[in-house]
Amino acid sequence: MKLLFSLLLTFFCSQLVIGQTLQLPPRSVAALNGADVVTAITPLSLENRELYIFNEIMNGNVPAFSRNMSLVTDSSFIGSAFKVVEYYVIPDYLAIGHDTNYYLCPMTPILGQRLADSTDCMLPTRKMVDQIWANAGLHMNPESIPPSPLMTTVPVMSNHNDMVWIQRQPLLGSSPLGTLVAGNKKDVVISNQIYSLPSPARVLIYGWHYTSGSPIQPLYGGHIDTYADYSHGIRLVQKAMTVDGVPADGPTILGSSTDYMLLSDEGIIPIAYYPDTSSTLTAPPTIPTSYSVFSGTSTSINIQVFNHVADQYQLYLSTDGASFSGPFTYSSPNFSIAGLSTEDIHYVKLTASNSFGTSGYSEVLAAVPSVLIDSALVVNGFDRGSTGNTYDFIIEHGSAISQAGMTFSSATNDAVESGMVNLGDFPIVDYILGEESTVDETFSAVEQTMIQQYLENGGNLFISGAEIGWDLDQQGSSADQLFYNQILKADYVDDAPGGLSSTYYQIDPAAGSIFNGMATVNFDDGTNGSYDVDYPDVLDTLGGSTPCMIYTGLTNEIGGIQYEGLIGAGIVNAKLVHLGIPIETVYPDATREEMMMRIINFFRGTTSTTVKVNDDLGLTIYPNPISSSATIRFSANEMIESIVITNLLGEIVKVIPANSQQGRVIVDFSEHTSGVYFCQLIANGHILSREKMILQK
Repeated sequence: MKLLFSLLLTFFCSQLVIGQTLQLPPRSVAALNGADVVTAITPLSLENRELYIFNEIMNGNVPAFSRNMSLVTDSSFIGSAFKVVEYYVIPDYLAIGHDTNYYLCPMTPILGQRLADSTDCMLPTRKMVDQIWANAGLHMNPESIPPSPLMTTVPVMSNHNDMVWIQRQPLLGSSPLGTLVAGNKKDVVISNQIYSLPSPARVLIYGWHYTSGSPIQPLYGGHIDTYADYSHGIRLVQKAMTVDGVPADGPTILGSSTDYMLLSDEGIIPIAYYPDTSSTLTAPPTIPTSYSVFSGTSTSINIQVFNHVADQYQLYLSTDGASFSGPFTYSSPNFSIAGLSTEDIHYVKLTASNSFGTSGYSEVLAAVPSVLIDSALVVNGFDRGSTGNTYDFIIEHGSAISQAGMTFSSATNDAVESGMVNLGDFPIVDYILGEESTVDETFSAVEQTMIQQYLENGGNLFISGAEIGWDLDQQGSSADQLFYNQILKADYVDDAPGGLSSTYYQIDPAAGSIFNGMATVNFDDGTNGSYDVDYPDVLDTLGGSTPCMIYTGLTNEIGGIQYEGLIGAGIVNAKLVHLGIPIETVYPDATREEMMMRIINFFRGTTSTTVKVNDDLGLTIYPNPISSSATIRFSANEMIESIVITNLLGEIVKVIPANSQQGRVIVDFSEHTSGVYFCQLIANGHILSREKMILQK
C-alpha cells in the first residue's frame, strides 16, 4: 500500500510539474518574430487576423519565457477557517514571437477563450487579476495612448507594445523575462455579467493597476465581444489548481457554494467561460449606445458609432429635436452629413439593422456645423431609465450653449468612457447627469480619471444633476469620495433641501457669484415640461470653492458651487461649476439660457457672447522625431500665453511662457524618456493649436 501511494504521489507530482508549462508545441526556428507578425496581420480583417493569431500560437510561436507559468497563492476566510488556493498563470500577457522580439497581442474574448480551451486553461476573474497583481514580482506603470477611433487597429496596438518594451527593457537585470508581471495591460476577465448583458455578448475588462495597486479600469462591459483595443491583454490561467494542497479545478471552485470566494468577489460564477458568438448571430442589433456627433466643416457634421455590430445604420435628422426626417441609411459606422446650414443645431438619433431586424432608437445627440476651435462638448451621462428621462436633454443644453454664442459637439458617456472621445480636445465640457444616482453610477472610475486629467490640464467643466453628491460622497467608495471632495471641490450635506424631498423647487443666486443679480430660479416638479427633481443635492464648499446657488428660503443650504484654481496635480488653473439641480429642468428657457451664458462667460473669462479663435498659428516642430532638443516655431501672436508640453497620459512636463519667445523657442528633452508628447499653444485657458512630438533616444 505504501509503495502504491508513493507511486501515485510521484505520478501526481510529475503531472503537476508538466502542468506548470503552457501546453504548446516547440517553437519552430522558422517562426516569425513579433514585428513580422504585426506586418502580416495589419491588413487583415478582424476575422482573418484572429484566425492567423490562433494558428501562430497553436503552432508554438510564443516566446520561451511565456511557457513557464508562475505560481499565485491567496487565501480567504471561509466558514470558520482560512483556505489557501494555488494556481499557475503565464508570467505576462499572451505574446507571439521570441524572447528578443515579441508582440503582446490584444485579441477578442472569443479568441482568448478558444486559446484557453485549447491549452487546458481559463481566463481570470476580477479577483484573480487582483491576486496576480499582489503576487507579481514586477509592477509596471500603465502606459496609455490618447483615445481615438484608431485604438483598435494593429498599428496602435503595436505602438503600445513598443511603449511597454521601452519601459520593460531597463528592468531586465532585476526582473528578467519570466518574472510575473502586472500593470502593463488590462485583463479580459470572466464574470457573471457576460451572460446578464444584452445580446450580443460583451467583453468584460478589468485592471491595469497603478504601481500603488489601484486599478485604472473597474469591471466594465461596455464593449461587444468582437472588440479589442491596444490596452487589452489575455492572461491564461491553468485550470488545475489546489485548495489547501488538494487538487481542484478552477471552474469547479467558481461553481462551489463556498469555495467560490477563493477566486470570485461577485458570488458563484457557474459559467466560467465566454460563449462563441462569432457565427451565431440570430437577433437584431442592440441599440447604439456608444456614439458621437461632431462638428465637421461649416456645412457638415460627422457621426461615429463605436463598439457595435450591425449591417446598416439608419440616421434621423432634425433641426428642433422633435420632428425628424429620414431614415438615411449607411453601411459604415462612421459617416458624414453634408449640405447643412452653418452655425445651426442639427439633432441626430440612430437605429441599427441586420437581416434579423432593427434596433430601437438611440438617445438624441447634436452638433453645430462650424470651423470654430472654441467649441464645447456636451456629454450625455443620464442613462438611468427613470420617469421623465426622454434621452434628448441635448435640446435644452445645446440650445442654451448656442444662445451663448458657442458651437458644440456631443457624445454619449459610453463613448467617452471607452476612450473614443477625448475630453482634452474641448475647452469646455458640459456633463448631463440628470438623476443618474447610484442606480446607474454617476461617474465610473474610468470617467473620474478622465475628468481629473482634464481638470489638471486646465479644463473647464460644468456638471449638473440631482443626486451626484448622494452617489459619490454619501454612498460612494473612498475613491469616489476623494474624487468628489478633492477634484469636484464639493462636500455632500443632504439628500434634499431641508431634508425634505419633493418640497423645494426654487434656488437663488449667491451674492458675488457668477449668477449674482439673477432673479430666483425655478426648477421642475414634473409639471413644467421635463421631470420631477424631488431629490436635489445640498452641497457645501470645499478646497477653495465658493457658493453660486442657495436654495430659496433656506439659509446656507447650498445648491451649487463654483471654483477657479489648481486641481489635483495640475499647474494650470481649471474652472468648475457644479449644480445640485439638473439645468435642463430650469424654466423658462430664457432663465436656463442666461445661466448657461454666465457659466460660459466664467469659463472664458469674458462677458463677450462670441469667441472666434484664429487657428492659423503656424505651429511647427523641428526635428520631429526628436533626439535631445527641438525648435518650436509659432506665429508671434499676443493672444498666446504659454507653450505647454504634455505626455501621453496628459501630464504636463513643461510650461514655457510664450510672450517673451517671439515665435521661437528651443526645448530640451534630454531628461525625458522616449515616447510620444504633445505641444500645445495656450491662451485664456484654451488650447489653440496642438502638435504631436515623438522623442526617440
